[in-house]
Amino acid sequence: MKNISFICFFLSFICFSQNTRFSYNYQFVSDTLKKDIVTNEIVVLDFYSNEQRSVFTGLKNIISDSVMSVNSKKGLMSFPDSSMKIGYIVEKKINEDCTYLYTLDHMVSFPVKVKDDRKINWEISNEKTNILGYQAQRATTFFSGRKWTAWFTTEIIVQDGPYKFYGLPGLILKISDQTNTHSFEIISVKNLKSDYFILNEKAYKEAKQITLQEYEKIPSPIEEFKMKALMGEVIFSSINEKQKFLKDIDDKIKERKKHDNNPIEFTFKK
Repeated sequence: MKNISFICFFLSFICFSQNTRFSYNYQFVSDTLKKDIVTNEIVVLDFYSNEQRSVFTGLKNIISDSVMSVNSKKGLMSFPDSSMKIGYIVEKKINEDCTYLYTLDHMVSFPVKVKDDRKINWEISNEKTNILGYQAQRATTFFSGRKWTAWFTTEIIVQDGPYKFYGLPGLILKISDQTNTHSFEIISVKNLKSDYFILNEKAYKEAKQITLQEYEKIPSPIEEFKMKALMGEVIFSSINEKQKFLKDIDDKIKERKKHDNNPIEFTFKK
Protein backbone atom coordinates (compact mmCIF):
# COMPACT_ATOMS: atom_id res chain seq x y z
CA MET A 1 0.00 0.00 0.00
CA LYS A 2 2.86 2.37 0.83
CA ASN A 3 4.48 1.63 -2.54
CA ILE A 4 1.21 2.43 -4.36
CA SER A 5 0.88 5.72 -2.48
CA PHE A 6 4.48 6.64 -3.34
CA ILE A 7 3.93 5.80 -7.02
CA CYS A 8 0.78 7.99 -7.13
CA PHE A 9 2.68 10.85 -5.47
CA PHE A 10 5.58 10.44 -7.92
CA LEU A 11 3.28 10.43 -10.96
CA SER A 12 1.53 13.53 -9.63
CA PHE A 13 4.91 15.25 -9.26
CA ILE A 14 5.87 14.38 -12.86
CA CYS A 15 2.54 15.70 -14.16
CA PHE A 16 2.87 19.04 -12.43
CA SER A 17 6.60 19.51 -12.87
CA GLN A 18 5.62 20.97 -16.26
CA ASN A 19 4.18 24.43 -16.82
CA THR A 20 0.47 24.07 -16.11
CA ARG A 21 -2.61 26.20 -16.66
CA PHE A 22 -5.37 25.89 -14.05
CA SER A 23 -8.57 27.48 -15.35
CA TYR A 24 -11.35 28.64 -13.05
CA ASN A 25 -14.82 30.06 -13.48
CA TYR A 26 -15.02 33.25 -11.44
CA GLN A 27 -18.52 34.31 -10.42
CA PHE A 28 -18.99 37.64 -8.69
CA VAL A 29 -21.61 40.23 -7.83
CA SER A 30 -20.50 43.84 -8.34
CA ASP A 31 -23.65 45.46 -6.91
CA THR A 32 -25.10 44.06 -3.68
CA LEU A 33 -28.27 46.03 -4.43
CA LYS A 34 -28.73 43.77 -7.46
CA LYS A 35 -27.56 40.35 -6.27
CA ASP A 36 -29.44 38.61 -9.08
CA ILE A 37 -26.95 40.05 -11.59
CA VAL A 38 -23.97 37.67 -11.49
CA THR A 39 -20.90 38.10 -13.71
CA ASN A 40 -18.93 35.10 -14.96
CA GLU A 41 -15.40 35.26 -16.31
CA ILE A 42 -12.79 32.59 -17.02
CA VAL A 43 -9.60 33.28 -15.06
CA VAL A 44 -6.35 31.32 -15.18
CA LEU A 45 -3.55 30.43 -12.81
CA ASP A 46 -0.45 29.72 -14.88
CA PHE A 47 2.13 27.78 -12.86
CA TYR A 48 5.74 27.85 -14.08
CA SER A 49 7.49 24.87 -12.49
CA ASN A 50 11.12 25.73 -13.30
CA GLU A 51 10.79 29.26 -11.90
CA GLN A 52 8.45 28.13 -9.10
CA ARG A 53 6.10 31.03 -9.63
CA SER A 54 2.56 31.61 -10.85
CA VAL A 55 0.60 34.30 -12.64
CA PHE A 56 -3.14 34.77 -12.15
CA THR A 57 -5.36 36.94 -14.37
CA GLY A 58 -8.36 36.87 -16.68
CA LEU A 59 -8.07 34.69 -19.79
CA LYS A 60 -9.39 37.56 -21.92
CA ASN A 61 -6.63 39.78 -20.54
CA ILE A 62 -3.92 37.37 -21.70
CA ILE A 63 -5.49 36.97 -25.14
CA SER A 64 -6.06 40.71 -25.50
CA ASP A 65 -2.52 41.64 -24.43
CA SER A 66 -0.91 39.02 -26.68
CA VAL A 67 -2.89 40.27 -29.71
CA MET A 68 -1.95 43.89 -28.94
CA SER A 69 1.70 42.83 -28.54
CA VAL A 70 1.74 41.09 -31.95
CA ASN A 71 -0.02 44.03 -33.63
CA SER A 72 2.36 46.52 -32.03
CA LYS A 73 5.36 44.71 -33.52
CA LYS A 74 3.64 45.01 -36.92
CA GLY A 75 3.12 48.74 -36.40
CA LEU A 76 -0.61 48.33 -35.90
CA MET A 77 -2.66 49.87 -33.11
CA SER A 78 -5.27 47.81 -31.28
CA PHE A 79 -7.27 48.19 -28.09
CA PRO A 80 -8.05 45.96 -25.08
CA ASP A 81 -11.04 43.64 -25.21
CA SER A 82 -13.91 45.85 -24.01
CA SER A 83 -15.76 42.82 -22.58
CA MET A 84 -12.86 42.01 -20.23
CA LYS A 85 -13.72 42.22 -16.53
CA ILE A 86 -10.53 40.91 -14.91
CA GLY A 87 -7.51 42.88 -16.08
CA TYR A 88 -5.32 42.93 -12.99
CA ILE A 89 -2.54 40.36 -12.49
CA VAL A 90 -1.44 38.54 -9.33
CA GLU A 91 2.07 37.07 -9.25
CA LYS A 92 3.31 34.63 -6.60
CA LYS A 93 6.83 33.29 -6.08
CA ILE A 94 7.28 30.11 -4.04
CA ASN A 95 10.45 31.37 -2.33
CA GLU A 96 8.76 34.63 -1.28
CA ASP A 97 5.98 34.60 1.30
CA CYS A 98 3.99 37.35 -0.41
CA THR A 99 2.02 38.23 -3.53
CA TYR A 100 2.34 41.02 -6.10
CA LEU A 101 -0.71 42.65 -7.67
CA TYR A 102 -0.21 44.51 -10.96
CA THR A 103 -2.86 47.11 -11.74
CA LEU A 104 -4.34 47.56 -15.21
CA ASP A 105 -2.11 48.38 -18.15
CA HIS A 106 -4.94 50.42 -19.65
CA MET A 107 -5.26 53.21 -17.05
CA VAL A 108 -4.53 56.91 -17.35
CA SER A 109 -1.16 56.27 -15.70
CA PHE A 110 1.24 53.32 -15.87
CA PRO A 111 0.50 50.12 -13.90
CA VAL A 112 2.02 49.66 -10.47
CA LYS A 113 3.23 46.52 -8.68
CA VAL A 114 1.66 46.22 -5.22
CA LYS A 115 3.51 44.03 -2.72
CA ASP A 116 1.22 42.23 -0.26
CA ASP A 117 2.97 40.39 2.58
CA ARG A 118 -0.09 39.76 4.73
CA LYS A 119 -0.25 36.20 6.03
CA ILE A 120 -3.17 33.92 5.21
CA ASN A 121 -3.88 31.70 8.21
CA TRP A 122 -5.89 28.58 7.36
CA GLU A 123 -7.99 26.29 9.52
CA ILE A 124 -8.19 22.83 7.94
CA SER A 125 -11.10 20.50 8.68
CA ASN A 126 -11.60 16.79 7.97
CA GLU A 127 -14.57 17.46 5.66
CA LYS A 128 -13.99 16.19 2.13
CA THR A 129 -15.71 16.21 -1.25
CA ASN A 130 -14.95 15.51 -4.92
CA ILE A 131 -14.24 18.33 -7.38
CA LEU A 132 -13.35 17.70 -11.02
CA GLY A 133 -12.38 14.13 -10.13
CA TYR A 134 -10.00 15.18 -7.34
CA GLN A 135 -10.53 14.50 -3.64
CA ALA A 136 -10.76 17.89 -1.95
CA GLN A 137 -10.55 18.92 1.69
CA ARG A 138 -12.16 21.91 3.36
CA ALA A 139 -10.28 24.87 4.85
CA THR A 140 -11.36 28.33 6.03
CA THR A 141 -9.69 31.69 6.52
CA PHE A 142 -10.49 35.34 7.17
CA PHE A 143 -8.71 37.57 4.66
CA SER A 144 -9.10 41.25 3.80
CA GLY A 145 -12.51 41.70 5.39
CA ARG A 146 -14.10 38.46 4.17
CA LYS A 147 -14.47 34.92 5.50
CA TRP A 148 -13.50 32.38 2.85
CA THR A 149 -14.12 28.64 2.50
CA ALA A 150 -11.67 26.76 0.30
CA TRP A 151 -11.48 23.21 -1.03
CA PHE A 152 -7.96 22.02 -1.82
CA THR A 153 -6.47 18.77 -3.09
CA THR A 154 -3.18 17.14 -2.12
CA GLU A 155 -3.38 15.16 -5.38
CA ILE A 156 -1.95 18.25 -7.10
CA ILE A 157 1.20 19.24 -5.23
CA VAL A 158 1.06 22.91 -6.13
CA GLN A 159 0.47 24.97 -2.98
CA ASP A 160 -1.34 27.73 -4.82
CA GLY A 161 -4.78 28.94 -5.83
CA PRO A 162 -6.72 31.67 -7.63
CA TYR A 163 -6.23 35.35 -6.87
CA LYS A 164 -3.98 35.89 -3.79
CA PHE A 165 -4.87 32.62 -2.11
CA TYR A 166 -2.10 30.11 -1.38
CA GLY A 167 -0.43 28.27 1.50
CA LEU A 168 -2.50 25.08 1.74
CA PRO A 169 -0.84 21.65 1.25
CA GLY A 170 -2.13 21.38 -2.31
CA LEU A 171 -3.96 23.26 -5.04
CA ILE A 172 -7.13 25.21 -4.17
CA LEU A 173 -9.85 23.89 -6.47
CA LYS A 174 -12.71 26.01 -5.18
CA ILE A 175 -13.01 29.00 -2.89
CA SER A 176 -15.92 31.30 -2.07
CA ASP A 177 -16.66 33.99 0.47
CA GLN A 178 -19.33 33.75 3.15
CA THR A 179 -21.78 35.95 1.22
CA ASN A 180 -21.29 33.80 -1.89
CA THR A 181 -20.81 36.92 -4.00
CA HIS A 182 -17.24 35.95 -4.97
CA SER A 183 -16.51 32.38 -6.00
CA PHE A 184 -13.77 30.59 -7.94
CA GLU A 185 -14.16 26.98 -9.11
CA ILE A 186 -11.72 25.00 -11.23
CA ILE A 187 -12.91 23.88 -14.65
CA SER A 188 -9.77 22.45 -16.28
CA VAL A 189 -6.14 21.44 -15.72
CA LYS A 190 -3.93 21.47 -18.82
CA ASN A 191 -0.28 21.75 -19.81
CA LEU A 192 0.58 25.34 -20.67
CA LYS A 193 1.41 25.34 -24.37
CA SER A 194 1.72 29.05 -25.12
CA ASP A 195 5.13 30.73 -24.75
CA TYR A 196 3.52 34.15 -24.23
CA PHE A 197 4.26 35.56 -20.76
CA ILE A 198 2.20 38.64 -19.99
CA LEU A 199 4.62 40.05 -17.38
CA ASN A 200 7.31 40.32 -20.06
CA GLU A 201 5.41 43.26 -21.51
CA LYS A 202 7.36 46.50 -21.03
CA ALA A 203 4.66 48.23 -18.95
CA TYR A 204 4.70 45.44 -16.36
CA LYS A 205 8.48 44.97 -16.34
CA GLU A 206 8.89 48.66 -15.58
CA ALA A 207 6.01 48.85 -13.07
CA LYS A 208 6.88 50.74 -9.92
CA GLN A 209 6.64 48.64 -6.75
CA ILE A 210 4.55 50.20 -3.96
CA THR A 211 3.06 49.17 -0.61
CA LEU A 212 -0.58 48.38 0.17
CA GLN A 213 -0.83 51.65 2.08
CA GLU A 214 0.37 53.59 -0.98
CA TYR A 215 -2.02 51.65 -3.21
CA GLU A 216 -5.03 52.64 -1.09
CA LYS A 217 -4.29 56.30 -1.82
CA ILE A 218 -4.26 55.91 -5.61
CA PRO A 219 -7.37 57.44 -7.21
CA SER A 220 -9.47 55.46 -9.67
CA PRO A 221 -8.88 56.18 -13.41
CA ILE A 222 -12.00 58.36 -13.56
CA GLU A 223 -10.96 60.28 -10.41
CA GLU A 224 -7.47 60.71 -11.85
CA PHE A 225 -8.96 62.09 -15.06
CA LYS A 226 -10.96 64.59 -12.99
CA MET A 227 -7.76 65.72 -11.22
CA LYS A 228 -6.05 66.26 -14.57
CA ALA A 229 -9.00 68.42 -15.71
CA LEU A 230 -8.83 70.48 -12.52
CA MET A 231 -5.07 70.98 -12.94
CA GLY A 232 -5.53 72.27 -16.48
CA GLU A 233 -4.08 69.21 -18.23
CA VAL A 234 -7.33 68.77 -20.19
CA ILE A 235 -8.23 71.56 -22.63
CA PHE A 236 -11.81 72.87 -22.84
CA SER A 237 -13.30 75.35 -25.33
CA SER A 238 -15.14 77.25 -22.57
CA ILE A 239 -15.71 77.44 -18.82
CA ASN A 240 -19.24 76.10 -19.30
CA GLU A 241 -17.86 73.04 -21.08
CA LYS A 242 -15.40 72.44 -18.25
CA GLN A 243 -18.11 72.79 -15.58
CA LYS A 244 -20.38 70.39 -17.43
CA PHE A 245 -17.53 67.91 -17.79
CA LEU A 246 -16.72 68.05 -14.07
CA LYS A 247 -20.39 67.63 -13.14
CA ASP A 248 -20.67 64.58 -15.42
CA ILE A 249 -17.52 63.11 -13.88
CA ASP A 250 -18.87 63.66 -10.33
CA ASP A 251 -22.15 61.96 -11.29
CA LYS A 252 -20.26 58.98 -12.71
CA ILE A 253 -18.09 58.69 -9.58
CA LYS A 254 -21.17 58.73 -7.32
CA GLU A 255 -22.95 56.18 -9.51
CA ARG A 256 -19.93 53.89 -9.55
CA LYS A 257 -19.52 54.02 -5.78
CA LYS A 258 -23.22 53.26 -5.37
CA HIS A 259 -23.34 50.23 -7.67
CA ASP A 260 -19.72 48.97 -7.70
CA ASN A 261 -19.89 48.32 -3.99
CA ASN A 262 -18.67 44.76 -3.57
CA PRO A 263 -14.88 44.55 -4.10
CA ILE A 264 -13.11 41.26 -3.54
CA GLU A 265 -11.11 42.95 -0.76
CA PHE A 266 -12.71 45.27 1.77
CA THR A 267 -9.53 46.26 3.58
CA PHE A 268 -5.80 46.22 2.90
CA LYS A 269 -4.83 46.39 6.56
CA LYS A 270 -2.65 43.65 8.01
